[in-house]
Amino acid sequence: MSSLTYEIDTICAISSPPGEGAISIIRASGEDSINILKKIFKPYNDNFYEIKSRRLYTGRVFDFQTESYVDEAACIFIKGPGSYTGDDMFELYPHGGIFNTKYILEIILKLGARLAYNGEFTKRAYLNNKISLVKAEAILEIIKANSLRTLVIANNELNGALEKKINTIKEDYVYLLASVEALIDFPEETFETINEDFFKKAGEASLLIGDLIDSYQNYELNKHGFSVVITGAPNVGKSSILNRMTGKNRAIVSESPGTTRDYIEENLFLSNKPIKIIDTAGLRETAETLEHEGIKRSYGQIKTADSVLYVFDINDLSENEILRNILEEKREILIPIINKVDLLKDEDLNQIKKNIMKAFKFANSPIFISAKTGYGFDEMKKAVHDVILKMESMVKDDIGITTIRQKNLLVKSLNILSKAKDKFMEGQPLELISIDLKDGINALEEIIGGVTGEDVLDLLFKEFCIGK
Repeated sequence: MSSLTYEIDTICAISSPPGEGAISIIRASGEDSINILKKIFKPYNDNFYEIKSRRLYTGRVFDFQTESYVDEAACIFIKGPGSYTGDDMFELYPHGGIFNTKYILEIILKLGARLAYNGEFTKRAYLNNKISLVKAEAILEIIKANSLRTLVIANNELNGALEKKINTIKEDYVYLLASVEALIDFPEETFETINEDFFKKAGEASLLIGDLIDSYQNYELNKHGFSVVITGAPNVGKSSILNRMTGKNRAIVSESPGTTRDYIEENLFLSNKPIKIIDTAGLRETAETLEHEGIKRSYGQIKTADSVLYVFDINDLSENEILRNILEEKREILIPIINKVDLLKDEDLNQIKKNIMKAFKFANSPIFISAKTGYGFDEMKKAVHDVILKMESMVKDDIGITTIRQKNLLVKSLNILSKAKDKFMEGQPLELISIDLKDGINALEEIIGGVTGEDVLDLLFKEFCIGK
């Protein structure tokens, strides 16, 4: 079925999640929706034929086949083009049972509507110019949001903040194109500052595009969870830390070195932020094949980590080559964790705290814990949270891109702009530069949805659920 062919069928679907609840939602959209609603819904104390748009009615649901009432419900009718889809539309709110909801849907289908496919309501909104493609993507991201930051970014996208930023970049492109066209159309004229202005405006546009491209990594980080890797030598208590943080016996705990042969991954929330916490094999030199492979995988996890918890046994606080190598790359996000403090007296622990602050040059203060008793775990969680906040603070604002499609088009636009700048500097034909700049503008317009292929629409709306 073509994504770009507007269908005039009346569509319907259950828009509430599966299962039992207080109410369910059945929605329909299309030119025949009002006629269907009149046949199945009988409002209390109202003449339905005079129903007004955007007014909530209560009444009973009528089954025309059995000529009986099957449920009580509320409903609202919204006249197009003022509805979500841009067409005439109604929503029905019966009781939230599984059988009655499906039965009412079947009544609507028998009256001539057809079942909507994934994302068809939102696709109709896009085809009716009710929303841009960027806003359609934002709706999907809001539905999938699993942290406050991703929710705010997606909501800003829905409210037009991203479009506004893209249009600012587009205006810079148009300025560059106008400058080039002026040189083409008026070769006899002297434009004293046009070269300087061209490169200044191109530089401004490049920075804006680069910021948006960088924002995607931050969004993905928030969306899929910050990666926190627990690492250190064998038998320092890494698996016990994972088990206590997750509240379950996820990792095998043993006094034998090398028990953990592969990394173990768990997801949890820390102060409303999704975190992916990973327990890794103990780092040491070994000739044992399986353990060696586990250690190799541990290094792979450390390399991509957003935060590293390097765990020490309090009875062995010596520095080693492995730690030095990790510090070289991950110093700012490495949090030293000193475990097994339950083995020491308070006075001994206080002396060790003083000594370790002098001996190691960590960017973050060591956290003293006991995986056995839970001592220090709140402080450790706060330290991880602080590292996350530090990373988030490097992001300029809560306006960013949310999909790989948007990122790829911005990268394409940036590459085109760079190519146009090089050609302008080299004195290549202005006509070629003009073509490049127009291609760059087209890439920006494609982000919003001005020129979009059918395959892109098919992939996007397929990710929506039925009823949205």
